[in-house]
Amino acid sequence: MDHRQPSPDDALADHPLDYSDPELRAYADEQAEDILDSVVHYMPLLLPTMGAILIFMLAFIAVFMA
Repeated sequence: MDHRQPSPDDALADHPLDYSDPELRAYADEQAEDILDSVVHYMPLLLPTMGAILIFMLAFIAVFMA
């Protein structure tokens, strides 16, 4: 007798959108949309800033190692 638990992907594959509590589903969907919307507005500033910091750090490491 081999009783194994299904993998998380297999367990959610049959009923990925079923929630026992309808309010939980509304809350989960609302949270997902709010997080995405709040991050997208910062991307035009955040990506170039982080790129510049990364280039500075790599140049500093190269000068330090030389």
